[in-house]
Amino acid sequence: MKYHIDTIPVWDAYHQEGECPLCNLENKIEKSYVESFLGGSVMEPDTRIEVNKTGFCPHHFQLLYDAQNRLGLALMTHTHLKEFMEKFQQRSNAILKANKGRDTSILGNIIKGRKDVQQAISEFEEWLIKQHHQCIICNRMTNNMNRYAYTILYLWDTDKEFKETLKSSKGFCLKHLALTIKIARETLPSHKQTLWLAEVIPLQTKSLHNLEQELSQFINKFDYRNQDKPLGSAKDSLPRTIQKLTGKFMD
Repeated sequence: MKYHIDTIPVWDAYHQEGECPLCNLENKIEKSYVESFLGGSVMEPDTRIEVNKTGFCPHHFQLLYDAQNRLGLALMTHTHLKEFMEKFQQRSNAILKANKGRDTSILGNIIKGRKDVQQAISEFEEWLIKQHHQCIICNRMTNNMNRYAYTILYLWDTDKEFKETLKSSKGFCLKHLALTIKIARETLPSHKQTLWLAEVIPLQTKSLHNLEQELSQFINKFDYRNQDKPLGSAKDSLPRTIQKLTGKFMD
């Protein structure tokens, strides 16, 4: 798979500092997509066809709902629902048809009919699970995050200034560390994959150690004997630790 390079947003994300530059990028593009899907762009024919086909996951339905453009969301949901209903009818009819095949007096056909029904039910279940997790915003965000991870690896491999910036960073959250490894395996020779990990793992270890100490300091603050001790950077250690572990900002 080929990825194109987009360096400016990556540099901007590193200048924001924080626990993970890819989290900064992900948060920014997610907000942008929520705004765009409730704006005029969703009325473009290609986008509307994709929305009708794919819909949104529970998380992004919630973000769209919270944005308070109920009419725009209702219009998208209505046309998506109609397309889903058509597919649902086709899939559910396959089960009903398979079940009718069991009404026979020949033992072999009865056994075969049972297998047909079980196969149809299994396929229907898999399809429903897939529908639940489909999301046009998730799909587009995945493409963007792959591109940004590739850009980070490209800059690390080619830009001395970026290497220094990386060394002064806190690494990544666990989710995005895994993403950089995935993209490294897809795009770099094995010896450079090893060099990447040799550079990033110490950053991760140091960052996790610092968070553990700050979180311990935050916990100790609840002891009345430590009430007058300043918290400093430990004040927001809990949300930063959760972000480091999950890739999720705690608002």
